[in-house]
Amino acid sequence: MVTTKSSKGRKTKNQTIERAIPILQCFTAEKPHWTLAELSEQLDMTPSTIYRYIAALQDARLIERDEKRGGYQLGLAVVELAYIVLNQMEVRKQALDEMEELRDEFDLLVNLAVLVEGDVLHVAHSVPKKWPRWYTTVGRRAVAHCTALGKTLLAYRPWEEVQQIITQYGWRPYTPSSIQDFPRLQAELAEIRQQGYSIDNEERSVGTVCLAAPIRDYSGTVIAALSVTGKAQELTTEQRPRILAQVIEAANRISFRLGYHNSSAYL
Repeated sequence: MVTTKSSKGRKTKNQTIERAIPILQCFTAEKPHWTLAELSEQLDMTPSTIYRYIAALQDARLIERDEKRGGYQLGLAVVELAYIVLNQMEVRKQALDEMEELRDEFDLLVNLAVLVEGDVLHVAHSVPKKWPRWYTTVGRRAVAHCTALGKTLLAYRPWEEVQQIITQYGWRPYTPSSIQDFPRLQAELAEIRQQGYSIDNEERSVGTVCLAAPIRDYSGTVIAALSVTGKAQELTTEQRPRILAQVIEAANRISFRLGYHNSSAYL
């Protein structure tokens, strides 16, 4: 088989993309800054090879040089792409006003999340005035089975899939209250399906409670979860039923807007 010049060019470009992706995946909320030497060690590539791929990512504005500290950080093109992704998510569009109403009524943090690789990914939030102005959760990930949002999403997945997720990514507990065994997780997910909501009782953060409900698309598939979060003294056992009822109603209304009409949702 004769390899043409154009096919060689496509192969080179594909290899560049394949090698560049792991570099981008190194940048996380916990470690947003990397030096060339750190990337070389992390990815087991020579510095010259890493530098070549970084140069391509810099040309695309996906990575930029940190002029103050040296090394590299994600570029502004990532922000532009994230903006496009977030604003084309129909569930996010339909949820924003409901989230603001919950925030204003209860003065609690409201989050919207989806399931990604065993984690919940926050795609929208509504922050009350009492929270720090710099606080943000959009784009943040958290271990699914340690959060009300994540447990809600896992509850409607096949148990075999849930087991596979835990086996692949690990338990990764945040607090002593985090679930760390399959029998407890399976029992709690079954309860969530029966009652239609989930509670994170200091499983993600000590002193913090979260209440979540599922959001369904037109087919009835659970595609996202809606939650309110506050301090334990704000979400006491006595207060939860009233707040949960509102969270479930809001989630049902969002589901209705997405085309799911076999529920108690209403406009």
